[in-house]
Amino acid sequence: MELETEKATLHIRGTILSVADFERIKEQLESIKKEKEIILKVYDSLVINSSLIGYLVKLINQEAVVIHIQAGQDILIELLEDIGLSSTFNVTKI
Repeated sequence: MELETEKATLHIRGTILSVADFERIKEQLESIKKEKEIILKVYDSLVINSSLIGYLVKLINQEAVVIHIQAGQDILIELLEDIGLSSTFNVTKI
């Protein structure tokens, strides 16, 4: 998995699978959360793990950060719709 941060945008290339992947993403998000509006561009991953979902919900609810997930894969968009989080994460297609 490759990560690149550009101002308040986190580019994620590759598959998000492990807790180690979550920890790397969390570190990057911690460094940009002061922006209060973050865009996650998830190009390749078909899923995001539950640890990342929980952390993003925490950022929204406890720290008033607005999250936008832009997904490259329709399966990820459908997954977030199925679990009722597409509006919470402002999900759109890349």
